[in-house]
Amino acid sequence: MKIVRTLDAYDRVNRQLGWGVALLGLWLVLVGYYFLRQALDYHGLVAELAEYQYVHFDRYWPTFTFLSLTLLCTAPLIALLWLVRANQKRSEKLRAARVDDHRIMLGRLNRLQNFFAGICAGCLLCIGIILFQMLDMPRDSLSPRSIVIGSPDAIAPPNGRAVLTGSIDLAETAQFNENLMLVKRTLYFAPIRSGPRDKSPLRYFVEVRRDDARGKGQFNPIMFPDGDDKVHAWRFRVEGIAFTPFTDGMLKRHALPGEIASLYRYAGYKVDPDTYVLFRSNEPILWRYQTLAGEFLIVALLSGLLSFFFKRRRRMIRKMVRAQAEARVAAAIERKAKK
Repeated sequence: MKIVRTLDAYDRVNRQLGWGVALLGLWLVLVGYYFLRQALDYHGLVAELAEYQYVHFDRYWPTFTFLSLTLLCTAPLIALLWLVRANQKRSEKLRAARVDDHRIMLGRLNRLQNFFAGICAGCLLCIGIILFQMLDMPRDSLSPRSIVIGSPDAIAPPNGRAVLTGSIDLAETAQFNENLMLVKRTLYFAPIRSGPRDKSPLRYFVEVRRDDARGKGQFNPIMFPDGDDKVHAWRFRVEGIAFTPFTDGMLKRHALPGEIASLYRYAGYKVDPDTYVLFRSNEPILWRYQTLAGEFLIVALLSGLLSFFFKRRRRMIRKMVRAQAEARVAAAIERKAKK
């Protein structure tokens, strides 16, 4: 009777661990997505740690910062599941209630199946959040609004098609390299003010195009100072590079990358916290959302396939155990019949 109660408790802990690792997979993806958006938008705790690294090390390690914060927030749940599993392992070695190897293997496969199922569910949830955010994107089909920098129309314009009029400082063009998991891109921004003598904080920026392209996506090499080619943003004070600004496009509030804002602050400019960016079209705005959704979809498919694989493996082991049990019962009946 005691052995039966012990084995029932073992199975109960197995179920608890299964739900626990599923929650771990879900939590890992959601926390990772939260800090990933902070890293991409350069705000929150990730931005504060990045500024600290810039000040003390003259470098910023985005991947290390993102992974460290994600693991730190996931560590309590990992520790709790580890303690529960360590206690369960001791029960596997009790002589009175020795757990057979097949039951142990089924428990491991169940945990692996649930963990990847949790990751798959988390990725699908993130895709839903991204698609919902895309609904708030400005439409490219509306008539453009004319905005003169420094006029009342430029105080709080809505997102959407716009034509900006002002003085663009192409000598202070900045480059931003955005690296996601599978793809990357490069954008160029320049500040626009009401006139050359306007010394107010930078608030409006326009996307600019490099004019030294030798082909699709191919440009003449830039001779950066030693080591500076590794930074994510760069103010162009390099001779021989020409830029053409876009003054007719899609205006988006709070779309300026945080690294670019910090770059101009370090260069001695004051940057208004309420910034606007005029992109050439909707495509640069939607690119990040579409790429993130695609990458999360890939992870969801891979984790879903792994979860299905471990589920199928569990089913095969159960069939094998059942067949062995039936064979032992049949052999016992046959021996009894011979006696």
